Amino acid sequence: MTPSYYLGIDVGGSHITLDLVDARTLERLPGGTVREHLDTHANPAAVLDVFERAIRACALPVGPAAVRGVGLAIPGPFTYAEGICRITPFQNKYEQMFGVNFRQYLANALGDPSKPVIFNNDAACFALGEFFRGGAQGFKRPVVVTLGTGFGASFLKDGRPQTSGADVPPDGELWHVPYRSGIADDFFSTRWLVGEWQRLTGRAAAGGKEIAQAALAGDPDAQRVYRTFGENLAEFVAPWLTTFGADAFVIGGNLAKDWDLFVPALEAGLAARLATALAVKPCELGEQAPITGAALALTLVNPADVVPAALPGAYAGLDRLLAALADTRLARLDGDASLPWKALVAALDARLRAAGRKTVWFDVGAARTAEKGLDPDALATIRADTLADLCVVTGPGAAQTPWPDAPVLTA
Repeated sequence: MTPSYYLGIDVGGSHITLDLVDARTLERLPGGTVREHLDTHANPAAVLDVFERAIRACALPVGPAAVRGVGLAIPGPFTYAEGICRITPFQNKYEQMFGVNFRQYLANALGDPSKPVIFNNDAACFALGEFFRGGAQGFKRPVVVTLGTGFGASFLKDGRPQTSGADVPPDGELWHVPYRSGIADDFFSTRWLVGEWQRLTGRAAAGGKEIAQAALAGDPDAQRVYRTFGENLAEFVAPWLTTFGADAFVIGGNLAKDWDLFVPALEAGLAARLATALAVKPCELGEQAPITGAALALTLVNPADVVPAALPGAYAGLDRLLAALADTRLARLDGDASLPWKALVAALDARLRAAGRKTVWFDVGAARTAEKGLDPDALATIRADTLADLCVVTGPGAAQTPWPDAPVLTA
């Protein structure tokens, strides 16, 4: 059997890390790791070019034909199903990327746009990595959390992240769920440990490591901080574990290194609150979990649901639009919601690339809300990349995008 691979990408704040995972053994390809610096403040074309080059470099040892697809673990907000970035200019990263269609740009990286490019939340990918190859293996309904600078969580059912339904919190995440005087992220992160230590002792700590060292050295206040952390975590997660019917609670992140300081209190708290015993386990893959999960998430999708279909033969406007785009560097492509938008964008992109023009595609739907429709403030955050060969914002209402120098085309 000819070897084939899934390519996973973990998108960090300053780097992207890529690996190949063998489709048969589910093991990473030895020596296949690629790590690239990423300036998240750069213009969209520059950011996407880093991804494209890195994908090609990672695929090179086995040949792009042997790679079945690309999976990315990427922080939100992001429309994961469509591959559209929704990170706003006010989040100090990817300031120029709001509305950018990552999927369409990266569909060309392997030289075959029929191969799927999929996106998942980084916490979900971490959980998937642990489900396939780590501490969550063998469980049907594990809840996987990461504890560190923030509180990540994912609820898995038969290996699929659950993001909606009465048995999971909104979006299948826990960080934003109300708890006591704030939200969970306020209590189950390093900053709570630091704040609680200062409240108890009046002394500042640089981080959790300093408090952990004090606890291990026998400091009763430090031990109390970690014990309270575990007790609080049990109180908070027990109702969700019950509602979800979880069979395992798997813990990763930097604070998992302090296992013996808070997990005994956590386990005691869960035992007192849960009707049935629950496995509490550490994660095993560490920083490899999100890459492995991003890659193996490809096994959970039908490529036909991700890759745009061919443009229907009845659509007759392709040449007209290409001619109009040939004379501009910016355009707003508007039209009815019933149009085959994905197929149209893919067909235009293929022809433009063949002519030597890389296009940054924006989706106006990123600015649409259930309450306001196309929100004017959100529309204003769709910012054209003046350094790209061509920028096109697409979709119903694209004409409302405030790009005054961009002609409005009708699809």
